[in-house]
Amino acid sequence: MKGLIAEGDQVIQATGDAAVKDAALVAAGQRVEHYEMAGYGSARNFAQQCGRNDVADLLQQTLDEEGNADKKLKEVAESSVNPAASHA
Repeated sequence: MKGLIAEGDQVIQATGDAAVKDAALVAAGQRVEHYEMAGYGSARNFAQQCGRNDVADLLQQTLDEEGNADKKLKEVAESSVNPAASHA
């Protein structure tokens, strides 16, 4: 996770076209979401295997929230950020 955050910081500090930087930041955000989703999904599966369905349900709620955040980032990227960057 530290590497993903450092990568985002590098994008923020980079010079260049703002639209391209925006696209890179959205992509960095999506990588963070995917990393979190992998962790929560694995923890949920482990909780299920241990018979802790109460914990698994909470982890699933968090996983769903992360999935929704990823969907929003994808929508932003596809609807405006990436097209703007491709014209830069």
